[in-house]
Amino acid sequence: MQETKKFGGFNSETNDFLVGIKFNNNKEWFHAHKESYDENVHAAISALGWAVYDDMHAFDKDFEQIPKISRINRDLRFSKNKAPYKTEKWFFLRADQKPDLVYPRPSFFFAMNAEYWDYGLLFSPEPSLLASYRQKVMARQKEFKDIIKLTEGFELEGDKYKRAFYKDADPLLFPWIQAKVIALTKSFDYRDKRFYSEELPHILSKEFQKLYPLYKFLEIL
Repeated sequence: MQETKKFGGFNSETNDFLVGIKFNNNKEWFHAHKESYDENVHAAISALGWAVYDDMHAFDKDFEQIPKISRINRDLRFSKNKAPYKTEKWFFLRADQKPDLVYPRPSFFFAMNAEYWDYGLLFSPEPSLLASYRQKVMARQKEFKDIIKLTEGFELEGDKYKRAFYKDADPLLFPWIQAKVIALTKSFDYRDKRFYSEELPHILSKEFQKLYPLYKFLEIL
């Protein structure tokens, strides 16, 4: 395990920075508030990510998807948005540590910005792997329906294919089959005080464990 400080909850300075960088996305403002960013945003979410990882690893000793923490600097070479800093901070539990979202395995995540915080499961593979996923769903429909029931309370988001792959598919399965990206999320505004609780890692890990049957279904295609 990486050495990090114990997660003690986010605070009002976390919110102040997230709001501030949204409306003051420039180097002068960032450098004037870098100390607050380092302590109340980056270090805090790093501690959160590692605490969640510890819980998940304790839940399943084979789980080795360590936290990947987002960088604040935007890569302006490949972005139409030329603001120098990202306005959302996140971590994924994924072992490769690469910056791109395309990844052949499902990933648990947590994110926060000026308006809200959210968490869930993201699966964004290459199209060839999505084809294997669709075939697996259709071959094991009853099992997958039971898995879907466990995701109650999460929203299924992400782009969908317009062309129907299985026109006679069960309506319950149809949005899952048509997905280009599977993004299961729960979102909350900052009136939800769990964001500020030192228990947040355990709250997240319990939520991720609800999605674990789906995670394992997607993990091997």
